[in-house]
Amino acid sequence: MSFKTAMNKFAVNFVRFIGGKLTLKICHVKIKKYKPTHDTFIVISNHSDGLDPVYILYAFKKYIRIVMSDHIVNNPILNVMFRKISGFIIRDREDPTQKMVDDIIKSTKEGVCVGLYAEGTITPNGETGFFSPRTGQLIKDSGVALITFKVTGGYLHTPKWGTGMRRGPVHGEVVREYSPEELQKMTVEEINEAICEDIYVNFFEDQKKKGHRYKCKNCAEYIERVLYMCPHCKEVGNLHSKGNFFKCKCGYKVELNEKGFFTPVRKDLVFDNILDWDKWQKQAWKERVLSAKPQELIFEEDGQILNTIFKKKRNRISDNATLRLYQDRFEIAYDDQVVTMPMDKMKLVTSISIEALILADDNHHFYIKSQIPRASSKYVAAWRYLNGKEYK
Repeated sequence: MSFKTAMNKFAVNFVRFIGGKLTLKICHVKIKKYKPTHDTFIVISNHSDGLDPVYILYAFKKYIRIVMSDHIVNNPILNVMFRKISGFIIRDREDPTQKMVDDIIKSTKEGVCVGLYAEGTITPNGETGFFSPRTGQLIKDSGVALITFKVTGGYLHTPKWGTGMRRGPVHGEVVREYSPEELQKMTVEEINEAICEDIYVNFFEDQKKKGHRYKCKNCAEYIERVLYMCPHCKEVGNLHSKGNFFKCKCGYKVELNEKGFFTPVRKDLVFDNILDWDKWQKQAWKERVLSAKPQELIFEEDGQILNTIFKKKRNRISDNATLRLYQDRFEIAYDDQVVTMPMDKMKLVTSISIEALILADDNHHFYIKSQIPRASSKYVAAWRYLNGKEYK
């Protein structure tokens, strides 16, 4: 083990010792500790909330390099903590994943364990999401053991779309440990299927059985970061949250209770949970995007905070831009200028965090936020639908 790795290990163990027990106790989290059979392994977990790395580090005594998204380390302090001191592996969402894969393989070859969140992002709707089918190949190529880890209850404990933490139970434990010999006998598809089965969580199905409460104030605030289409009037962008309530300009209104379910306030209840609503809106949005005429405006959004990116540095150029979506292009209007980005020339359309959006083609690279809460995912979904891909 190199000197740098030894220092990284010391830093992680220090954080685990000082902060682990205290954090989990304050946050009402129960993590079952586990002693692995194998010295080196990759642990794969579902991504339920922002404290997931703490859960994995607490469950194992060994030093584990966690794979973390690059937006976490854009903060200078967090960059020092996670990249420099703790030696975590950074997943750059604007670049190909090969460097991340190389870093994982390099770590396992050095005898260092790695923690990976297969989905790559915290679940926005409470269900374990899509993960790359290349994950199984990564596991085979590493030549080390695989441990699957599952967290339940984390979704409403620290919802991706909300702010702050809610008081309620979270549980995490190892599901299964696969030996290198066992993995080599499995196909890539079989490894992916095993991971999918082991880490799958449907928060709302669990809640129907358990009925846990996640105490909070303003339970519904910022839920428009994930839900953007009204199930009553089918319009997009007219939903707004305040306190425990979520309403549309058409008059449809619901209340979100501490168990995570909607109850009706005005008009009949269409969906009683975020997941069912989100699945419906994705299909309805897909139909709208694909049925639009080539030059027809599908959607536009004002109040966009527009930044250009050059060598990973952001330069703000407008605080009130307009973003427009067509079948064949994106348009960004600001200061009497209109930038056109043809859909077939787009190199990158991705969400950074839950509100921020990155659009890039050969000539432009934009980082776009919003003055008001909104779901950036609808633009990513539209781009994927128009390219014949699914969005889960």
